[in-house]
Amino acid sequence: MAIKKRESRTATPPPAPNDQDAVARKAEEFGKGGYAPEVVEVPLNPNDPVGPQGILFRFNDYQKQLLKESAEADRRSQQKLLESIIWPELERRKTERNQ
Repeated sequence: MAIKKRESRTATPPPAPNDQDAVARKAEEFGKGGYAPEVVEVPLNPNDPVGPQGILFRFNDYQKQLLKESAEADRRSQQKLLESIIWPELERRKTERNQ
């Protein structure tokens, strides 16, 4: 079975430096190439179910120990401690931004 070669695309010549329409066309053509993902804003709903998601959280040894000790002092898991701090803070910041 023979392998078919791809058809080569003809390259458009570079636009003249003072040809603004050609520059705009090239920019639009580049944008359609799929290099940048299209972002679709989805309204946030706090009642939506949460799926299995993992978020990496960087910290050093001191911060790791601090988190461990704080969770033990509060008698809850590290995950629940972080959630109780992070989500109210993010809600507060969102409220401030929207005022």
